[in-house]
Amino acid sequence: MRRLLVSICLSALVAAPAGAQPTRADIDGAMKRATAFMAEKVAYRGGYVWTVSEDLSTRWGEIPARPSQVWVQSPGTPHVGMALLDAYDVTRDPLYLATARRAADALIFGQHPRGGWHYFVDFNPAGLEEWYATRASQFEYGYEEFRHYYGNATNDDQVTSSAAAFILRFYATTLDAAYRGPALKALDFVLEAQYPNGAWPQRYPLRYEFAHDGLPDYTSYYTLNDGAAQGYIELLLTAYRTLGDARYFEAARRGVDFLIAVQGPEGEGAWAEQYGADMKPIAARTHEPAGYVTRESRDVLRLLETFYLLTGDQRYLTPIPRCLAWYDRVNREAVELKRPPARYWQPGTNLPVYVVRRNAHNADGYGLFEWTTTAPAGLEVKPAIDVAPIRAEYEQVAALTTREAREAYYAAHVARSRRESPTAAQVDAIIKGLDARGAWVTDGIMVHALTTSGKNPGSQVPVRGISTGVFIRNLSALTSAYQAATR
Repeated sequence: MRRLLVSICLSALVAAPAGAQPTRADIDGAMKRATAFMAEKVAYRGGYVWTVSEDLSTRWGEIPARPSQVWVQSPGTPHVGMALLDAYDVTRDPLYLATARRAADALIFGQHPRGGWHYFVDFNPAGLEEWYATRASQFEYGYEEFRHYYGNATNDDQVTSSAAAFILRFYATTLDAAYRGPALKALDFVLEAQYPNGAWPQRYPLRYEFAHDGLPDYTSYYTLNDGAAQGYIELLLTAYRTLGDARYFEAARRGVDFLIAVQGPEGEGAWAEQYGADMKPIAARTHEPAGYVTRESRDVLRLLETFYLLTGDQRYLTPIPRCLAWYDRVNREAVELKRPPARYWQPGTNLPVYVVRRNAHNADGYGLFEWTTTAPAGLEVKPAIDVAPIRAEYEQVAALTTREAREAYYAAHVARSRRESPTAAQVDAIIKGLDARGAWVTDGIMVHALTTSGKNPGSQVPVRGISTGVFIRNLSALTSAYQAATR
C-alpha cells in the first residue's frame, strides 16, 4: 500500500491548459494525488477527523481531537470510505479500495462490543475519561453530549448507521469474510436496540446516569433528532437489498409505523425530535424544548414516501397531507402574525419556541438557556419552510399507482445520491486547487479552539487547513467527472 501511494505521489500531474476541458488523465491524476495525501499524511491508522491544520499539527472533529482519535460522525471516516468506494466503482483503481480498507479497519477497531459506534474511535483509550473531564466538556453552552462519557454507542448524527452502512458496502464490494462479521454485528445491534414499538433510543445499551440542569438523561428517549431513526431505517433497507434478510425490512417497517403513531394531531401534524414513554414530544438537552420541528418532519415524509414506493400501501401516504397542512400553517402564522420562525413549535398552541442564552450559569459553570415564545429582537419575519417542492414530490409519488412505476421511481431515488457531473470549469478549478503535496487547503474552516482554562462559550474560530468535507466533496465531483469524460 505504501509503495503504491509513494509512486502516485511522485507522478506528475499536468493540469489542463487554461480554457481547455480537463481530460480523463488530468482527473485521474488529481484523484490519485489527493487520495494519496489524505491516506499518508492526514489519516491516522486509516481514519479521519474533520479538520487538520495546514501544517498537520492540530486536529479537530466536532470538538478538538486527541492525536489518537479519528472521527465517525459526519464528515468523518465512514463518509471518506464511501467516497473512496464510489471512486473505486468508477475507476477500478486498487488505490481507492486499499484506502477504503484502511478506513474500514479503523472503524472495526473502534466498534463497540455490542456492535455500534461512538462519535469517534480512540486508539489510545488510556486517559479518555480525563480528557472528557478536562477538555471535551469545556463548552459553556451546548455540546452536552461531550460532558459525560457513557461508554456505549450512539446514532446521533447517524454515527452508527453511517459506519455500519460503509462496512456493509465494503463487504458487498469485496466479499471479504473479515468484514462480514462486523457488518452483521452492527445490524444485530440495530435490531437489538429497537424498542418493541419500533422506535430507537439515541444511545444503546441504555443508560440513565447523566441527569443534569434539572433534566433527566435524554439518551433513552425515542429519538428522531439529527437523523437517528432515519439513519437506522435507511441502513436496514440497504441491508435488506444487500443481504436479502427479511428481518431487516420488518424492523425498518416497524420503525416507520412508530413514526405514523407519533404524528402530531390535526393542525399540528408534524414530528418532534424526541418522544417520552407516553409517545408525546419531550425536552432533551438544555437547548431542546419539547416541540414540533420542520427538519425531522421532512425526514419522516421521505421515509413515508419510500415505504409507499416499496409496498404500495396507501397508509404510508395518509399522514403526509396533515404535515403539509402544518407547514402551510406555520408559514401563514409566521407572516400574518409577525412570528419569526423558530426551530420548535409548542404542542397545543403552535407558538414558535425560541431558545435564548441567559446571562446565568449553573453550579458547574455551564451557561443556561431560556425557552420563550417571545421572539428575540432582530429575527426576520419570513416563511419557515419552502413547501412547494415537498408538496410536488408527494403528488408525484402519490400518482404512481402501478408496481412497475413505483419500482422505477424507487430505483432512481436510490441512485440519486450520486452527484451530478460538475462543469469543466468546476473540474479545472478543483484540479488546480491542489497544492504541491496533493492537498486541498481551505481558508476559514470553523473549529472549536479550547483554552487551557475556562470554558469555551460555544463559539468557533476560523483556521486554514485540510477539511475532510472538502476532500469528500471534491473527490466525489472528480469521480463524477471521470465517469462522464470521454476516453
